[in-house]
Amino acid sequence: MSAKVMEPDDVRRAEIAGFAGRETQPLTMSSVSVRLPGPPEQVDERVIRPALFVLFRIALGPSADYYRPRFLAFERAGRGMTSWHWPALFAPAVWAFYRRLWGAGVAFTLLPLAGAVTMALVAPWLGDHTWVWFACAMLLTVLLPGVAGATLASALLYRRVRRSIREAEAATSSPAQAASRLASEMPVSRQAALACGSLALALVIGIAGPVLSTAYHEHAVRVKVTKALAAVEPIKTQIETSWAAMSRWPWPAIAVRMPARAGAVLFDEVSVDAASGRVRLDVGASIPELAGKAILIAPAVDQRERIRWFCVPVGIPERFLPQVCRAGATP
Repeated sequence: MSAKVMEPDDVRRAEIAGFAGRETQPLTMSSVSVRLPGPPEQVDERVIRPALFVLFRIALGPSADYYRPRFLAFERAGRGMTSWHWPALFAPAVWAFYRRLWGAGVAFTLLPLAGAVTMALVAPWLGDHTWVWFACAMLLTVLLPGVAGATLASALLYRRVRRSIREAEAATSSPAQAASRLASEMPVSRQAALACGSLALALVIGIAGPVLSTAYHEHAVRVKVTKALAAVEPIKTQIETSWAAMSRWPWPAIAVRMPARAGAVLFDEVSVDAASGRVRLDVGASIPELAGKAILIAPAVDQRERIRWFCVPVGIPERFLPQVCRAGATP
């Protein structure tokens, strides 16, 4: 005769029925409390009622056997603690809505959005390496929100379940009635996971997507400007050589023959002011976002006759400038 496999709902009904049967039996001291395992010398060891074992299972619903040992550990500690939960790592908002944790679901939805905004703010300071940009974007919008969900999931669910048990016990006069009350509540909601999870995904894609796209576009422009500035390094070298040899700036006619004139592929014009040694870079069509604007690279001679260069953008928003050419920095 084959054994019948019990579905989760059948298990919950059986546990409730077991409570009802115990209502007519006298309670012994061993059935009143269970002492959690621990060192013998631990005098403040917590004691847990057997009813709580079953109430946890009923209130948890699916995967109760997975959560129950953790929850008993939380009971012993007197509070929920951080632990690792793999399902919440990959889709924390969907998991939270499935477990009917509405506030946590909203919070987990907002975390990637906050990460995208943070990425847009810090991106100008990340340098010109594209792989660094992508690594930081993944960290802020995917990895950190996922880790937050994985580490907080069990504690958040414990708080909700424990609150439900307290409310059920306060509103009833027996464990069986408390179990029946908990069984009448849906511990999970696949519909909420699907509907709210889809909405959360749409919000993340619809809001974080454009923010990251704009941030990456600005990063790409900064990389172009950095390459353009690197292309005129030979001009700066010859200006420094001219000053060191003759204490004068080179004439514009000489600047036209400088090797870095090839950098004009990125600029409409590269010119040198004979009176100040200042290099003017007029941005061309190769950087359409900055077309018609200019960058001035101005030399300054210190007391030791050494030249320091300063970058002065003309009409170029700071978000398009590389770090070496922002707020008067030395390129």
